[in-house]
Parts: sequence; C-alpha cells; structure tokens
Amino acid sequence: MVRNVALALALAFALPWATAASAQTASSGDATTASEARRLFEEGVALAKSDRWAEALWAFRRSRKLMPRSSTSYNIANALYRLDRPVEGLSELDAYEKMPSVRGDRAALVRGDTLRALLESAVAEARLAITPIDAEVYVDDRRSKGSGSDRVVRLNPGPHSIRITRDGYEAAKKELQVERGSRETYVIALKPLTPAPVAVEIPASAVELDTVEIAGAPSNAGGDDRKRFVKRPGFWVMIGVLAAAGVAAGVAVAVTRKDDAPECGTTGTCATANGLTVTSF
Repeated sequence: MVRNVALALALAFALPWATAASAQTASSGDATTASEARRLFEEGVALAKSDRWAEALWAFRRSRKLMPRSSTSYNIANALYRLDRPVEGLSELDAYEKMPSVRGDRAALVRGDTLRALLESAVAEARLAITPIDAEVYVDDRRSKGSGSDRVVRLNPGPHSIRITRDGYEAAKKELQVERGSRETYVIALKPLTPAPVAVEIPASAVELDTVEIAGAPSNAGGDDRKRFVKRPGFWVMIGVLAAAGVAAGVAVAVTRKDDAPECGTTGTCATANGLTVTSF
C-alpha cells in the first residue's frame, strides 16, 4: 500500500516536470523553425538584389512553408513578376491581400496595388472568337474555363499552344508566341467532319448498253465514240464522286490575327523597379 502511494506521489511530481520539458522542447522547435524561415527569407532578399530571381523564388517559398508571412508572400509575387509569370504572380498577390496583417496596413495595401498594376500590364491576352460556340478550349493541354463564342485567355509571356475541339468537328490548333502585355484576337471556325462517300454499284446492264445497237439505227463502228461515252451512266457517277471529293477538300478553319498590344508592352520597362522587394521579415 505504502509503495503504491509513493509511486503515485512520484508520478504526480514527475508530471509537471514532463509537461514543462515538453513545452520547452516545443518552444525550442518553434524558435528553430522561425530562425530557419528568417534565414531563407534573407537569402531570398540577397538573391533578388543580385537579380537571381529563380533562386530567390525558391528561397522565399521555402521560407513561407516554414512560417507564412505577408512580406514573404509579397516577395514571391514580385519574383514571379520578374520571371515573366504574371498570371501566377496575380494569384499569389490575391492571397497576400487577404492576410489580416495586410488588410489593416495601408502601406502594405498600397504596396500591393503598385505590384498589381505591374503584373496586370505584363499579362498577355488571347481573345478567341469561336464557332461553334460550345467548343472546348485547351491552353497548353489544360482545359480553359469559359463558354460562348467570345473567350479571353490570360497568358504569361512566351510560347503557348491553343487547341479547340468539339464532337462532330475537326480540331483546330494554334501555336502562339505572345509578348508581355500583348492583346491578340483569333477567329477560329471549326470544320464539320464530312461523312465518307457511299459506294455506288453500277448494274452490269447499264455498262453493256454501249454494245447494243438500237434497232433500225445505221452502223457507225468506225465513227467518233465521244458522244456515246458521255451518255454512259458510269461517266456521270464518276463526275459526281469527283465533285464531292473537291468540296470535302475545302479548308474551313480560318485564323486571323489582330495585334493591338500597348506600345510599352514589349519594352520591359515595367520590370525596372527593383526596389519593390520587401526586406523586413
């Protein structure tokens, strides 16, 4: 009995010490995580100052994974802008502006608005006028949202592939090379699939008519036989098949381009504001 009481007392005294040790370990782990997040953030800032934006983006993303902070998220959006990936940069900036620490900070909101204007000016737009209106649009093999005959696809500068498909129609594909801030229009009409021509059987009697002389008609074996060839049914069947093949060979996909990019869209002057990088963690 005494031994049980002693054991219970020992456990009772040991429990607070164990809880305190666990809390101290957790606190130590948080401090280590925060220290590593800060180190990666500062590494990203140093890389950004050297215009090594791909490496800076990697460091900022690693830092945010350890400890999300508004300054880190902002710098990620800025790095994406420098790397000509404004569409992704805008998505990152949306997340930045939703952070409580940003919504209550006017300076942070103004900084976000400045970067947003730069990102929007770098986004390229491909405007599509599509027939039929319920066709599906794939951009770089990913299905694009939207419906109707008029679609707007927002793109990062660089090469892209746009494919339009619809059941019962031949697919159309367009390879694009878009510039920063460009605005281009494409009119695409899909061509309906043509059914295979039906084979026509010509009765043997129709072919043999040419060898049968009409009763009472004078024989003209050595004369010109061209008129008699035109009168053959097989001749007109052949003409019909050739005409159908000619129609099927028509091209129904028309693509036109209208380039109305803003004058500053391809100069790169929007990317000169290197001071946008936030340096405080």
